[in-house]
Amino acid sequence: MARLTKKQARAEVSRLREEISRHDHLYYAESNPEIPDADYDKLMRRLVELERTYDLATADSPSQRIAGEVSEQFIPFSHKIPMMSIDNAVDEQETREFDRRIKRFLKTEEEIEYVLQPKFDGVSASLTYVDGKLLHGATRGDGKTGEEITTNLKTIRSVPLVLSGRGRKPGLVEIRGEIVFPRSLFSKLNEELQKLNEELEKENETLLEEGEKPKPLRMLFKNPRNAASGSLRQLDSSVTARRPLHFYAWGVGGCEGVDFKDELGIYETLRKWGFSVEEPRNCRGIDEAVEYGEELEKKRESLDYEIDGAVVKVRDRELQQRLGETAKYPRWSVAIKFSPKQITTKIMDITVQVGRTGHLTPVAELEPVKISGIEIKRASLHTEDTVREKDVRVGDTVVVQRAGDVIPEVVEVVPSREKRRKKRFSMPKACPSCETPIEREGSFHLCPNSSCPAQIKGRISLFASRNAFDIEGLGAKKVSQLINEGVLQNIADIFTLRRKQLLGLEGFAEKSTENLLEEIEKSRDISFERFINSLSIKHVGTRTAQALAQEFRTPESLMKATGEDLLRVDGVGEELVQSILKFFENPERRSVVEELLRHVRIEEEPEPPGENGEVTGKTFVLTGTLSLPREQVKREIERLGGRVLNSVSGKTDFLVSGTDPGTAKLKKARELETDIITEEQLRKLTGL
Repeated sequence: MARLTKKQARAEVSRLREEISRHDHLYYAESNPEIPDADYDKLMRRLVELERTYDLATADSPSQRIAGEVSEQFIPFSHKIPMMSIDNAVDEQETREFDRRIKRFLKTEEEIEYVLQPKFDGVSASLTYVDGKLLHGATRGDGKTGEEITTNLKTIRSVPLVLSGRGRKPGLVEIRGEIVFPRSLFSKLNEELQKLNEELEKENETLLEEGEKPKPLRMLFKNPRNAASGSLRQLDSSVTARRPLHFYAWGVGGCEGVDFKDELGIYETLRKWGFSVEEPRNCRGIDEAVEYGEELEKKRESLDYEIDGAVVKVRDRELQQRLGETAKYPRWSVAIKFSPKQITTKIMDITVQVGRTGHLTPVAELEPVKISGIEIKRASLHTEDTVREKDVRVGDTVVVQRAGDVIPEVVEVVPSREKRRKKRFSMPKACPSCETPIEREGSFHLCPNSSCPAQIKGRISLFASRNAFDIEGLGAKKVSQLINEGVLQNIADIFTLRRKQLLGLEGFAEKSTENLLEEIEKSRDISFERFINSLSIKHVGTRTAQALAQEFRTPESLMKATGEDLLRVDGVGEELVQSILKFFENPERRSVVEELLRHVRIEEEPEPPGENGEVTGKTFVLTGTLSLPREQVKREIERLGGRVLNSVSGKTDFLVSGTDPGTAKLKKARELETDIITEEQLRKLTGL
């Protein structure tokens, strides 16, 4: 950190305190955060660093209190024991420093036992039970005082109204936990709100014509945590009751009549009392804790709730008491923060990308930034309408996000005090790849030239990809090179490549050339489903390709199909019918397909199976590692009339458990009494 004068430090500290307080209010009181958590953490760390370096900490600083506010619309509730924040460790070095601090404080060199659990990214809440019955429910608020929301919390089915299990219940106990909104249902909620807004807009048109005041539209939620907070803080509890909220217990505050010796005992008791808990991991020493934290971060996208870290706690409660706490944090716990999925960066330029089907997509060229450990330089802006709706311009600071393998996208523009901004973006009149005049189709801009170099590149890249012909060594860079050299002009040219065409080109030595030609030869045998998927038919993805293959069974039958024939296929509508017919009516594309059929051997799709009572109409969820590729297992289940979904619900018939299964899915399946079967049992059901 550059050295500042005391005056400069005071000025920056003052600015940071004001900005952090404003963000605290937006986050906790209005459930409408303006910046991602990662950016908030940067502000707080900068403030703490300045206060420590220049001795500027004061009791009223945001760094000295637990974040949170109590809204005036709810009755205040005082927590018997404060709900403290947990200090953060942003990397492995800081996690290990936490362990060293504990050992220094306890004056020991022995390994410390820790308990780890997911750090839920939801809304913290406290439930007070008296003689086993739920009496009060409250938000965390500022840590000492929260908001009384008992009526709303009682509508959540995973909140026990009475503690279950045998034995005497404590006279009083405060259960701490997190309210989360399932990720699998989050999009559905926003879709419902959007539909409601459309109805309100129509109603408002009438009201305005009659001189009446229009009704306010419903605000869409930015993320599942935002949805959980907004759903909880409703004055009408029936609204909360309609939202699929879930409560996960993770600790105990005040307690009378029960003595817990360690953290694992707390979780076991919480489970017996009827609470949902995520199975904690016992770690003998900081090495195991770091390893499990990394394992949990890899699993975060497979969970049906948001997590942003792993909570590390000293297992022994007696050691916890000896370690005590600071003014803000317990010394015996820390949160290992995961890499952010949202972060801010700057838009350096907006370019236009031409896809394999001719769609033009505006792309934000970003100032490089890392999300989940991956450097992001570009993000999709989808359509011109999206760019204008979000009012994204070159030079803007924006929030970008990336979840799993999803292409990074721009979420929103960060408000700026700058009055002068660059001009608004407009799509080009001609294709940037071949200069053909652009056509408009609804919200989309299209290049109608099927010989456009950018489209050819995209089609050949898809053709060689894993879900199509799976030609190893023929990636996007190699495809671009071979197109630029004039070696490839369409997908069928791949099967006429010769050694003399490749040898001598950059990156094509004797061995690499032989390897590529061997891969091409191996790829000649292909299933009909993958063949359809390789053709780049507009709107036809893997699922539609599978349905078409099952219905028509051979390329010749598909190419002869009428619109009426195609409409009989499950999931194929009028728009898709027109796309398929248009593809095969195009002389150039039909010629390429016919040429392909002279070079490849397509496995004829077997006759559709008869009714399989164990699979047809049933829903499956897969967890853990299977001996067969997941995609193959999924295809076979769907071929037999079953469905494969990502998360366990009340509608799941079977959870297929491989090696090292996900604890969350297993736990959910047991709670719902879902049949849990092994891979071997699945093989017997499906004949795999």
